Amino acid sequence: MSELWAFLGQSVIVAGTVALLVMGLALFFRWLPRLGPQEPKVKVQTLTELFDEGVAYDVLLSSGQRLSGLRFEGLVRTGAEAGWTLSQMAIMRRADGGKVLVRLDTVRVFEQVAQP
Repeated sequence: MSELWAFLGQSVIVAGTVALLVMGLALFFRWLPRLGPQEPKVKVQTLTELFDEGVAYDVLLSSGQRLSGLRFEGLVRTGAEAGWTLSQMAIMRRADGGKVLVRLDTVRVFEQVAQP
């Protein structure tokens, strides 16, 4: 009879150890993607050192088109896997509040508009 109790005790210990091992591995593999490299995400950054806040700029594009009176709001930086084919865009606002997205590789000049 004591051999039966010893066997049952050992089997409970082995079963508990296996169950804890399976739960530990399940948690490990559930959290594993969070430990690795992160997916690139779209980020908007402001550049207040370069562009003054609330100041209007004229933008000359490489095509020769001129966009007048735009206020700089930020940059959109996207990773290679973010679903965008464009690497960087500038977010600008018109005087009427409309948003303009400008590809930075098409910009030749940002010219500050003289303040009255």
